Amino acid sequence: MEREEMSFDLEMPSVGVIKGVLAKDIEVVGEKVVNLRTCARPYRNIYSVAQLRTIKNVIERYGSGKVHLSPRHNLEIPEVRQKDLDRALKELYIAGLFPGGAGTSVRNIFTCPHWCPKAVRPVQELGMMVSANFADRDMPNKVTVSFAGCSNACSRPQNTDIGVIAVGRVGTGSSGCPDGCTECVEACPFGAIERAGRGVRINDKCIYCLKCVDACTDGMLTVEETGFRVLIGGKEGSTVRFGAEYAVFAGDFEVLEIIERALSSYLKKAEFRPGSAKKKERLGEVVERLGLEEFMKAPPA
Repeated sequence: MEREEMSFDLEMPSVGVIKGVLAKDIEVVGEKVVNLRTCARPYRNIYSVAQLRTIKNVIERYGSGKVHLSPRHNLEIPEVRQKDLDRALKELYIAGLFPGGAGTSVRNIFTCPHWCPKAVRPVQELGMMVSANFADRDMPNKVTVSFAGCSNACSRPQNTDIGVIAVGRVGTGSSGCPDGCTECVEACPFGAIERAGRGVRINDKCIYCLKCVDACTDGMLTVEETGFRVLIGGKEGSTVRFGAEYAVFAGDFEVLEIIERALSSYLKKAEFRPGSAKKKERLGEVVERLGLEEFMKAPPA
């Protein structure tokens, strides 16, 4: 008996539609060219060498030789010929790159790189967990989530819908500081640490950045505990809003629970913007209307 020949058909996403949401991932800009937005799945902002080689091949074969890295590290490939769109999508798909980065959904999860020496705690794995659980979830409007491994916050968590910043609590030893030493005092940009007798005192200006611990060369200051500060309701754009602090020193799984609660609450409590019958509020606008405490309350069953 002859063996039946097996074939493999690649199931491609519908052009222009991601999970039923009409998105701008594939934007028609002319009769014969489109702009294509792509990103990795699960969402992340680190790309492999193989993926970058694929991007190079796609933009050279099917595009205009250009690629743009968006603020959330999505890749935008302009001027792809429409007749080559399916081939371009297929090559990207095989490399783990999918149309994405736009539409009313949870956008690309933004994290610090895991090799940053200033990290209080690594955030890549937690970001990947959030990506696996929440990325592409349909929302009333776009939702951005950013993780920062330290209070330098290069990933801009303060003005994203949900921002998570790694923090550490400072512990003070009992041996006393060397006479005249003010290294930790000078290292703190917030005036949160001051000399007190032979030791130091941490006041309520502390943002748990641990810069003072890094500056202490005598072991007087230590890291007592680490966790995550969670901000809710920030946004960028023409009207910038900074997120409100919801939790400090949350653990990994508590962060996931907070994000789940915030997204669920946003789905149920978002309304249309004043004067609009189509566009709903951003998450931060709902927080501003209701207040953070009311926003984060579980809605009635």
